[in-house]
Amino acid sequence: MGKIEIIMFLGLSGFILFLFFYMLKRDKNVDSKLAAMELALEDINQEVYKLKKELNNKDTQRMLEEMESVIEKLVENIKKMEEKNIKYIKELENKLFSVEHSMKSKMVDFSNINKTDEQRIINLYKNGYSIEEISRELRIPAGEVELVIKFQSF
Repeated sequence: MGKIEIIMFLGLSGFILFLFFYMLKRDKNVDSKLAAMELALEDINQEVYKLKKELNNKDTQRMLEEMESVIEKLVENIKKMEEKNIKYIKELENKLFSVEHSMKSKMVDFSNINKTDEQRIINLYKNGYSIEEISRELRIPAGEVELVIKFQSF
């Protein structure tokens, strides 16, 4: 592999890691906001329950009903926000999947050396050929020849 392929691989790997951590951070942020909203809604529901218990006249009942309708609207808005956030998270997951898929397909293309070339490189190296001689003989870049030799244990 050449230096450019390694740099490209590292850059794309870094980009994938950045996307992954960005998604995690975004997901935690959304979860914390939703948790805070749930706590607030629970407090509001408790207050409504207490007020219903204490007040029995019609005016207070009407006021409570209005408050309940406001709370219901708030709950609906929160549900809509949650749906939007879920859609956004799914879009990010799909984008990350497509980037991973493209990275995997490009990883296969990085090396032009097949198994028979690797075996020929190893045999020539064992027979005393230098890296440069093997490179000329097989018409494979010296860097790739050196990489194959380094991965073999002699």
